[in-house]
Amino acid sequence: MPRALRRALLPVLILAVAVVGFMVLRATGPEAPPPEASERTWPVQGVTAEPGTHRPGVILNGRSRSARDAQLRAAVEGEIEAVPARAGQRVAAGDTLVQIDPREARLLLDQREAERRELEGAVESEELRARFDREALQRERELLAIAERGLERARDLRERNLGSESDLDAARERLQQASITVDNREQAVADAPMRRAQAEARLARARAAESQAEIDLERTTIRAPFDARIVEVDVAAGERARPGDPLLRLFAVDDLEIRASLPEHLIARVERLLQGDTPLPARAQVAGHTVETELVRLEGETRAGDAGMRGVFEVRSGGEQLPLNRFVELRLQLPEEPDSLAVPFESLFGRDRVFRVVDGRLESLQVERLGDFIDADGNTLALIRSDAIAAGDTLIATRLPNAVDGLRVEVEQQDSGR
Repeated sequence: MPRALRRALLPVLILAVAVVGFMVLRATGPEAPPPEASERTWPVQGVTAEPGTHRPGVILNGRSRSARDAQLRAAVEGEIEAVPARAGQRVAAGDTLVQIDPREARLLLDQREAERRELEGAVESEELRARFDREALQRERELLAIAERGLERARDLRERNLGSESDLDAARERLQQASITVDNREQAVADAPMRRAQAEARLARARAAESQAEIDLERTTIRAPFDARIVEVDVAAGERARPGDPLLRLFAVDDLEIRASLPEHLIARVERLLQGDTPLPARAQVAGHTVETELVRLEGETRAGDAGMRGVFEVRSGGEQLPLNRFVELRLQLPEEPDSLAVPFESLFGRDRVFRVVDGRLESLQVERLGDFIDADGNTLALIRSDAIAAGDTLIATRLPNAVDGLRVEVEQQDSGR
């Protein structure tokens, strides 16, 4: 074999021997054990359960209302003479708010007074007429008796041929006329009570019209019906008001309410407490002022857009500066709850589920949500209760999106739950 060919094949042979040796070593060597799968541990914050007696509270959003929210309207027609009222002004009962020119109403009152005096005269005239008819009837009956006796004498004379036929006819005529006169007078006497009743009815209508005119004259001065605060004024001096036109709107400052929606889960409980006359106070902060209220009743309907019913909170104190329709955040205080537990909101999963740590793993528990609780530091916590939670149990206080029963966790920091 030529020397040059041997030099070219030598590197190829060395490489081939090395590859074969590697393959033999790999095929005959020991196998490495598969890596062990390790379970992940999730770090969480913990809270130690310490059940006790707590007073729950519920945050509610509502608006101020008044049980006496009045839109005053004109009752008479006339020119607006003056408008002392101003929007936002506080007024006392009886204060003048709007003055309508009283001249037209006064003229109408004078007319009604004249009509009343005229009809009072008509009633007196009927009384005089009835008395005259009764007296005249007595005299006319006497004349009728005289005419009857005259007719008897005329007949007697005619029968004895001492009188003429014309004298007899004249006596009959006088009797008929006297009889007709008596009949007419008796009819007048009989009609007297009816005529008097008609006159008195006309007089009563005239007196009622006069009283109405007096009321209309009084209504030209619009006064505050109660201690109130004016919301808005709709008229100005110089305008002409007609019956039914809006003048101004006001509300009673001593009859304020706050109406707030109650969550659905709370309604049945609140109804039981109200039926038992249990006080349900609530407090709000409005513009730096504390407003004390109390839940006194529930509205009779569920309004469109509300998830639950609305509670009516009567303002007990602090409502002097509260305007109408003001948004108010109320904290309703419910009765004390024994064996309850205040935990951070991070401990709640959904509305009524928490997780307890047992031997480093999660265990889900169903709880009863009682409301909120404010601790001594002003922190708002969730108030829950469950017979399955004992003092000293550890609950997690971390939001875990994958929290399930059996998940392995490690409590890194633990606080005490009140």
